[in-house]
Amino acid sequence: MSEYFTFNEYMKNNKLTPSEEDYVEMIYRINLNRGNVQVKDVANELNIKPSSVTKMVKKLNDKDILEYKKYDYIKLTEMGYKVGNTLLKRHNTIYKFLEILGVKDSIHEETEKIEHTINYDTLEKMETLINFFSKYQGIYSLLKEFQEDKHLDT
Repeated sequence: MSEYFTFNEYMKNNKLTPSEEDYVEMIYRINLNRGNVQVKDVANELNIKPSSVTKMVKKLNDKDILEYKKYDYIKLTEMGYKVGNTLLKRHNTIYKFLEILGVKDSIHEETEKIEHTINYDTLEKMETLINFFSKYQGIYSLLKEFQEDKHLDT
């Protein structure tokens, strides 16, 4: 049996809120980039108070997503790593999809809004389209030309 599941399967037992998802994704990102994760790192990245981070990591600790002891590093559990990886992949897929559509100014904000409401099937279809354009760069170039021409006409 594979160790991987769909996002929905990961969430079935954890029932994370969008805010909890944001924290897990950020902790996972920081862990990938820097290794050890501290409350102040998460607070800085999410532009919130350290006390808010402490409160949330305690909740996530109770859900077995991470391990946290006061004044120590935040450590993702095995489930936390899987969920974090899934959340980051979801974020990156939506971001890339919006890039293909030509969204620029509000791309990060739109990605954040969409990622908490999208269903797994739609996300898979976005990924298929991204992979299609990656494989067929000529068609992707035609889309870009069309987008630029359309923009000039308005």
